[in-house]
Amino acid sequence: MKIFKKTIARTRKRIVAKTNKFRKYFLFPAVQQINVTRNRTIFTEYVTVKMSHKMFQIKYKPKEKVRIVFIFQAASFWPSWESVWEACSKDDRFDARMYVCDDIIREKTQFNTARQFLDEKGIEYTHISNVNLSELKPHVVVLHTPYDGGHRPKYLHGNRLSADGYRVVYIPYGIEISDTGGARNDHFTGTVTPNTWRLYTFSPEMIKDYKRFSPTGGDMVRSYGHPKFDGLVKNKNHSLPDEIQQLANGRKVVLWKVHFPKRVGGKLITPSMHEYQKFAQSLSKYDDLFFVFMPHPKFYEVLGKFINKQKFQQTLDDAENIFQFFGDDYRDVLLSCDYYMIDRSAIMIEAGITGKPIVYLKNHSYSEPMTAPVQKIVDSYYQASDCAGMEKFINDVVYGQDDLKENRDAVFNEVLPNCDGNSGERIKEDIYNSLTSE
Repeated sequence: MKIFKKTIARTRKRIVAKTNKFRKYFLFPAVQQINVTRNRTIFTEYVTVKMSHKMFQIKYKPKEKVRIVFIFQAASFWPSWESVWEACSKDDRFDARMYVCDDIIREKTQFNTARQFLDEKGIEYTHISNVNLSELKPHVVVLHTPYDGGHRPKYLHGNRLSADGYRVVYIPYGIEISDTGGARNDHFTGTVTPNTWRLYTFSPEMIKDYKRFSPTGGDMVRSYGHPKFDGLVKNKNHSLPDEIQQLANGRKVVLWKVHFPKRVGGKLITPSMHEYQKFAQSLSKYDDLFFVFMPHPKFYEVLGKFINKQKFQQTLDDAENIFQFFGDDYRDVLLSCDYYMIDRSAIMIEAGITGKPIVYLKNHSYSEPMTAPVQKIVDSYYQASDCAGMEKFINDVVYGQDDLKENRDAVFNEVLPNCDGNSGERIKEDIYNSLTSE
């Protein structure tokens, strides 16, 4: 009889413990979410994600290695991962594996060189199609982009991975630049970010936006600096590629970095391509300078919709003082140039780490809404929207003086306080400590 009573008591105790756990981790947060929103879709998403995170996650057992998988897709996004991959792959507490997903779903350009890039880097990898994640049971899966529908097969979508018990980690491959409705969806409410277990943003100032807009509350967001700045800070022996050095022949080098012509809400946010054509035709006036033209991988793919693509290419080919750079790893070039002309891209933020003069190239009739930290940085740069403005930057700053340097450096350090080259190490430690403390 006593044994029977003890069994009942133990069973009752377990039920109470389970009930309390359910209340703490699921019921109470769910009720709180009901109080802050009446949107049934958001509430459903919140409940689904919380259930995945609290009830289905693959348990981490003390002293076992952290099984972490990187789903590699775009070579040009490598800087956003490099220092994290190196930190994890060199740490005996981790079992880090690199898997490639270069399937052509909608994206047809940026994934083309994924395998070639890893081969050149000497990084061992396996194609994801040859892997059964359910057998490996990774604790953590790191995704390369936030665009599930156009970039990955369904079994690699954020919600599927989370439901399978994997902790999804995302490090924005670029910088959270735009603050339009569509961009907010990409940043905060798309299928990847709400399902993340950890998301590492570039600036502490971005965390408040995640908490404001994320349907799951934004508690998964951390900011320890962005890995792409680690490679820039630690690259002390950078230099221009030999071919560019020979062509420049001692002249000051201006980096002209362009995104593909981009529309937001039907409005062009990059400068008019006709203005770029005019500036390209004026290059011969600056034969004492050398220009490196660095187009987005999709630039020429889109350019023909705006101007004569062949004419633009021929103009650059005919100029003696310009070189077109198409490499995936742009960092040596970025660090080694003397001046920067950059339109809307993450590199416009990365260039700030150099302390060198930057002119931001924008559309003359429409300014894209930007996130607060990015807007602060961009406002500290010189501004131009046409050929005349670009030439003014050359004449006033390249041939003159940099009057904005002190303010520009101060703003950059305020927005990005963790640019010490150790962001990847901090992210790795956060992943490990978060797992071991569960």
